[in-house]
Amino acid sequence: MKTSFLLNNLKSHPNRLLKDHLFNVGKYCKETLSSKKLNIEKYIDFDTLQDVAYLIGVTHDFGKATSYFQNYISEKDESMRAKLKTKLETHHGSVSSIFTYYAIREYLQSKNLQDKRYYEYLPIISFLVVKRHHGNLHNADDEVIDFDEKDDEILEKQIGSIDFRELNEIYGFLLSKINLDFDCRVIETKILHSEPVDIYGKQEFQKDYVKDLSRKENRLIRNIDEEHTLLFYFVTLLLYSILLDADKTDAANLEEIERVDINENIIDEYKKLKFGDKEDKNRKINEMRNEIYEEVLSNVERINRDKDKILSLNVPTGTGKTLTALSFALKLRKRIESEREYKPRVIYSLPFLSFIDQNFAVFEDVFETVNKEKPTSDILLKHHHLSDVVYTTKEDEFENVDKDIGKDLLLIEGWNSEIIVTTFIQFFHSLISNRNRAIRKIHNITNSIVILDEVQAIPHKYWLLLNKIMKFFAEQFNTYFIFITATQPLIFDETKKEISSLVENKRKYFNSLNRVKLIANLESVCLDDFKEILRKEIMQNHNKDFLVVLNTIKSSKDIYDFVKGLNIKNVGLYYLSTNVIPKERLIRIKKIKGKSATRHIIISTQLIEAGVDIDAAIVYRDFAPLDSINQVSGRCNRNFGDKQGIVKLFILREDKNGRAYYPHTIYGSFIISKTKEVFKEIDKEEMEESEFLKLNENYFEKVNIGKSEDESNSILEKVERLKFSELSDFKLIEKDYSEVDVFIEADDNAKSAWQEYQEIKSIDDLRERKKRFLEIKKEFYDYVISVPEKFKNQVGFDEKMGIGYISKTEIEQGINYNQETGFKGEEGSAGTLLF
Repeated sequence: MKTSFLLNNLKSHPNRLLKDHLFNVGKYCKETLSSKKLNIEKYIDFDTLQDVAYLIGVTHDFGKATSYFQNYISEKDESMRAKLKTKLETHHGSVSSIFTYYAIREYLQSKNLQDKRYYEYLPIISFLVVKRHHGNLHNADDEVIDFDEKDDEILEKQIGSIDFRELNEIYGFLLSKINLDFDCRVIETKILHSEPVDIYGKQEFQKDYVKDLSRKENRLIRNIDEEHTLLFYFVTLLLYSILLDADKTDAANLEEIERVDINENIIDEYKKLKFGDKEDKNRKINEMRNEIYEEVLSNVERINRDKDKILSLNVPTGTGKTLTALSFALKLRKRIESEREYKPRVIYSLPFLSFIDQNFAVFEDVFETVNKEKPTSDILLKHHHLSDVVYTTKEDEFENVDKDIGKDLLLIEGWNSEIIVTTFIQFFHSLISNRNRAIRKIHNITNSIVILDEVQAIPHKYWLLLNKIMKFFAEQFNTYFIFITATQPLIFDETKKEISSLVENKRKYFNSLNRVKLIANLESVCLDDFKEILRKEIMQNHNKDFLVVLNTIKSSKDIYDFVKGLNIKNVGLYYLSTNVIPKERLIRIKKIKGKSATRHIIISTQLIEAGVDIDAAIVYRDFAPLDSINQVSGRCNRNFGDKQGIVKLFILREDKNGRAYYPHTIYGSFIISKTKEVFKEIDKEEMEESEFLKLNENYFEKVNIGKSEDESNSILEKVERLKFSELSDFKLIEKDYSEVDVFIEADDNAKSAWQEYQEIKSIDDLRERKKRFLEIKKEFYDYVISVPEKFKNQVGFDEKMGIGYISKTEIEQGINYNQETGFKGEEGSAGTLLF
């Protein structure tokens, strides 16, 4: 039954009129896209794409004009409102997407573009974007055939409840902005009218919209891979991202974040203030750092702005890559702003959370040192799943406002800042995804300068995939990529000019170093024999810091207990692994990095390689892939001490007949075998640091030749065919076992956090519950570790709450958690745990 709502009473949200919301979202969509510089003219005219973005914006909530939705949004009684919300007739995604589809078709017909190559895909892309703007993208081929009698019945009811006279008044105004004359009643005809069609020799009646989508568009989607392009995928993601951001921004009444200028010389000024008058104790390494810095910055004006968009900074560890890369990016940003009249964001992405916190602290220090004040979130933002949920701007400092956690989260997840420091997971899972929250930042990745630090951490099975995706983004979406690493993988080939080096002669820098000697023992050693070797070395080198890196938690705890049992005097003994709560790990790392009269002995899993910036004179490493060996070597004599550092490799076994501690479940047999090959080929036990570059090049060449491209090709095929739902196959970091989270009540603060968590869980209102948890999330996760799922009963895992719990009382009684070495799994069961 049709209910009459006055024109000015149709609502999109409780406090917002539909006509205003549609206009604001359409305007925001067009303005956002128009601010971008894309190189897609050979495919689609940019002005046309802007109009399409506007049409998506003004049509995305068409279905809210139904009386079903209006009754729901106007209902004051909460229980009745909740009941109305569950009715299928109240939902607006499907009917809105069909309206969008026909509006885009009508627009293209008015321009005589409806059947032209590339343009013909725009109606169905727009349909996909609008249909799932409140969920996640689905496979395109499923969306165009997913119609049944129940859907048809719902659509008929919805169309029958709309006052088209009022809607035509609204859309007459909205569509006049792009000179489009379109009668909204077209959708009424398309949904209600049917014609006889022949289906497998049988005549059936089929609605017009079903025929258009399941026949015409389905045929187009089935053959889309014949175009062999990533264009349709990324145009879908871009339009989807813009709509999501516009919709959420207007619905939440967010103020647009003003773009902020950043002094492009801020790193230069920081270096002078921070290091200018200090005594040069590490002259050689500092000379190299400065030489690299000056050479890289000299390339800001030299590079070809339109061709050199994939760049590399491949220099040794400890040579100041982080600040050099940021300085280069800020100066390149200024050049682009001056010459191209747009302001790129700078996205600094790293593989591990510990990297994020460490580098973010450095960047914060840059702004505080130079500007004498802490940078606000619109300038510098940290984003990962455990980040603080507070977004600040300059104006916040002068306003006494009650911060809205929900709005802050929207601003953080949209990457609206000038410099964003984030993880590989956040970055790459935005480019290859079907998830609403991940894709929403795509329009802000477009036209950015992306710094990928420690890029060797990307699995080789995805090299081809990321090569194709980053090439497209660089060439078509004007996005710059800077790889910074001491061990550059062959994702792009320098010899084919796919990537341009920011240093002319990197060999000069590598060959001049002798900080470290690497001694590789490729004969296996049982753990007891290794203990004796370690004991002798520690006793003989009584003034030197030791770092021992193991592959498993079990072996690391065994070695820690052994060293502790030696009762060595005047030693700071530390244990690091993800078995220990994050809060305690950070405390230990700060102590290790601080000045101390006693020497340090650190026993760790490969956690230490993930951006923990420490320095030791002697390093022992259980055998691992070469990139991991390089990382741990970078923790040895990092700052050019008086004597050369030593890194010793061992292949450890539990006993003389046991298997090695680098099981294939941890690293995979392929990269371990390639690492062994390169060491055997050099045919000597000892290597100087100056030889590392050649070793690395040989290793990555072997990996490149022998790697399988099956997984990359499989995902690329899904991308080209718009198989969005199947992109969950892409996992940058995979584990061979499932995990559960466990809260460790390690101290009184943890006890308070757990009590507050229990109170929050009892709140009935979902939004309020989420808001309250976001307020304590960071502190809460300071006490959370992940353990293999097989221990879920041991840790009291609550299926409903989704988390286990080890109480303070249990810890004090020595049950399940040890304050020094962390979670206590069953005897002999933790051998495959990483970090």
